[in-house]
Amino acid sequence: MMQDTNVYEIGSARIRIYPAPEGIGYAVDEQRLRRQGEDAFAADPEGLVLSRDWRITVGGREIPVYAAPVTSGGPASFASFEYMSGPGEVTLAAHCSEGVSSASVHPLSRGIVPEVAEDRSVRIPINGPCKLIVQTNGNLERPLFLTVHAPERDIPKPGDPGVLYYGPGLHKVDKLKLTKGQTLYIAGGAVLRAYVPEDEPPIDPSDWAKQKVYEDFIVADGAEDVRILGRGILDLSMLDWHARKAMLIANSRNVQVEGLTMVGTSHWTVHLAKSSDCTIKDLTLFGYRENSDGIDIVNSRWVTVEDCLIRTGDDAVVVKAMAAPPAIGGQDITVRRCVVWNDKVRCFGITGETRTDIRNIVFEDCDIVRSLPTWTEELGSLCIIVGDSGTISGVRFENMRIEDERQYAMACLIFKDRWSVDQEPGRIRDIVFRDIRIPEGVPSLFHGSDAEHLIENVRIEGLYAGGRQLETMEEANFRTNDFVRELSLIVRP
Repeated sequence: MMQDTNVYEIGSARIRIYPAPEGIGYAVDEQRLRRQGEDAFAADPEGLVLSRDWRITVGGREIPVYAAPVTSGGPASFASFEYMSGPGEVTLAAHCSEGVSSASVHPLSRGIVPEVAEDRSVRIPINGPCKLIVQTNGNLERPLFLTVHAPERDIPKPGDPGVLYYGPGLHKVDKLKLTKGQTLYIAGGAVLRAYVPEDEPPIDPSDWAKQKVYEDFIVADGAEDVRILGRGILDLSMLDWHARKAMLIANSRNVQVEGLTMVGTSHWTVHLAKSSDCTIKDLTLFGYRENSDGIDIVNSRWVTVEDCLIRTGDDAVVVKAMAAPPAIGGQDITVRRCVVWNDKVRCFGITGETRTDIRNIVFEDCDIVRSLPTWTEELGSLCIIVGDSGTISGVRFENMRIEDERQYAMACLIFKDRWSVDQEPGRIRDIVFRDIRIPEGVPSLFHGSDAEHLIENVRIEGLYAGGRQLETMEEANFRTNDFVRELSLIVRP
């Protein structure tokens, strides 16, 4: 067996580092990495680039750090490696290009205390797989996002039956379609750069945003037993706005998506539609353009999303029902152990397009490091937004930690917006928020539509701010209207 030259012994631990492929360099025009507003819809002509803000070493070994445009501030920087084994810990040295007087490692729930060294480095102890965000000097502008992967298992080999394999290096790819039993494997150190050939006809020459829309980048439609995995990077930053979604899983079952990083998405990043028995795990997602949602679970059931790191300029992880009955709306879906930084819209929940009933949904053990909503009033961290006629019930948010929210911590709202299709409003009932930690003074919103379309039986069981439990609705700063019934704040023992 050939020795893996990318594996290193660091003390009592073993790590694997993925080298940057040839052809990935530093940005020529640094200003393009700070695109905001309308200009953020443009493609980035240089594609994925290395970061000038951060340099990372572990045990003297260099780990590549990349830069990504973001909706607010930027650029953000990101890096990843694999913690393979070992009882001990490794110390990651993150060297910042500017002077460092203080540093913080998020999510704060992990309790990691960094050490600021005299050489401008931030030293961070790592003892296993994790998702971290490093900030210096209290500055939100240019953070470092770090993904430490668990060891890869059952890695396919080039030439294996049913395997589409991309090894280390830069690969220019227009689109990929997967069928029953196939595995798409993108190795660490591989970058798949999406493009649209000049002769490819659009499937929509002018959508609602007056953009050309083409077939999506990675598609499994009507498939089963499909795996999309690896430690590589999908780079969609050279696509025009709305050109391709990064990944569409439609009318499929038993699909696994794991371990990849996706950058610069021009539209939705991971879109599940009318699918079942799907697992989305250990993804790192960066989207800065409008509609660059992270993970949209649409008219699907039996779905698990876990251990993902997401920064997006639109919804982060949400459930939708865009198809009318008799399609399944959404049921038996679990989202857990995810870390989110949202620059514009919502973090977790059910949102907007709700034409069919959605039930039995769980969001648990997640961290919201930043929620900086700027779009409309129904924004925030934990949301149930009903824009169509479906009934949303049996939703539980549990052990959710919000570090920074600029609008609403919790929002349950029935109203019409630009995406609504049905004339009849929907309903919200039987919702539980349990052990929710929020910043001091952040309000929550509960607004029904009318006397026939209510928000009913919402239980907040343990709401904490500033290290203490809130005991009254006035103290919790709940904002309600006349169409809310049985809203209760319960003090936990």
